[in-house]
Amino acid sequence: MNKTKSSSPVDLAADWMLNSGIQSKDGGFYAWYDLAKKSPSFVYSEITGYAITTLLFLKNIYNDDIYLERATKAASWITDFALLPCGGIRTRLYKDDLSADKLYSFSGENIFSFDLGMVLYGMVNLYKVTKEKIFLDSAIKMTDFLLDKMQRKDGSFSAIYNVNTQKTHESFDKWSNQSGSFHSKVGLGLVDMFEVTKNKKYIESAGRICEYALTRQEKNGRFITNEADRTTNLHPHCYSAEGLLYTGSYLKEKKFIDSAKNAVMWIFDNLSSGKIDELYNPKTNNFNNFQRLDALSQSLRLGVMFEMDRKKLEELKNFILSHQYLKEGSSQTGGFLYSKTAEHINCWCTMFALQALAVYDNNKLISNNKRLDLFV
Repeated sequence: MNKTKSSSPVDLAADWMLNSGIQSKDGGFYAWYDLAKKSPSFVYSEITGYAITTLLFLKNIYNDDIYLERATKAASWITDFALLPCGGIRTRLYKDDLSADKLYSFSGENIFSFDLGMVLYGMVNLYKVTKEKIFLDSAIKMTDFLLDKMQRKDGSFSAIYNVNTQKTHESFDKWSNQSGSFHSKVGLGLVDMFEVTKNKKYIESAGRICEYALTRQEKNGRFITNEADRTTNLHPHCYSAEGLLYTGSYLKEKKFIDSAKNAVMWIFDNLSSGKIDELYNPKTNNFNNFQRLDALSQSLRLGVMFEMDRKKLEELKNFILSHQYLKEGSSQTGGFLYSKTAEHINCWCTMFALQALAVYDNNKLISNNKRLDLFV
């Protein structure tokens, strides 16, 4: 794809995915590109999982096999370097993690259930397209590890499993280090694994994590994303809604879909001039003063799916577009900034933004039951 003046924001973002260098030579995806340092960050397994799904989504839009080739390369990086024998996925690869014999070592040995779930979803969807056995075998190994080692009796997932101790653990310093409603998004991969294998334990697992997510939602629609202070971070709040919507649509489970809709209504009730801040604190009844593009893009995508107020949707879309990096002649043109104050082009923000903008422009990408296949 050539970058021209007539290229749409989605076209430019798709081109960035292929040509910016955000995908490493081995196939994994970097988390972001630092404009000040003029270098990429670490290779991130979760984001590589998102990238597989995004590239398949773009293949459907542009009907260009280059997207499938890149998705396959990304999945091969996962199976070659990130997938552990137990079925867990190692998380982040830093430059210092290259050992003397050039094998990947990775920092730490923590497996995050959410990251694993995002890789799983990309992997099973790639199998659907390619029918290559290695991708299904890898997906089964990941799924069984998730269910056997990380899902609890109440349906929730432990946030972290340590390979060395062979134990799960969590902390309440940040939302991603604890069990939460956001793990309902792991249900995307579980639903699709059931579609492929017909193994009932996978769809039952998806239903159980959604049932648990319902217990973390307040009457006004917001999900509690940190148990320590009962705050709501918009990013995992959206993850919660996405998971409930996807599984609910497949199961035709109204309470899951209604929960997702209430979560989206809470967002749009608090949206002003196309903006909503990252963090809500119930003790002060206030948001902080910081907007992050991943959550804004998730909000737009969900807002389109639930047909929220058109004026608010347009304002939100325009604010998202103001984050696209458009410096002429730069290899990073087309990517999206993490925030107005951040100096990096963010990989997952770009993927979320391009999908949100695509469904905004073409709601036919969304099925009648509000299910979005290849939900990044």
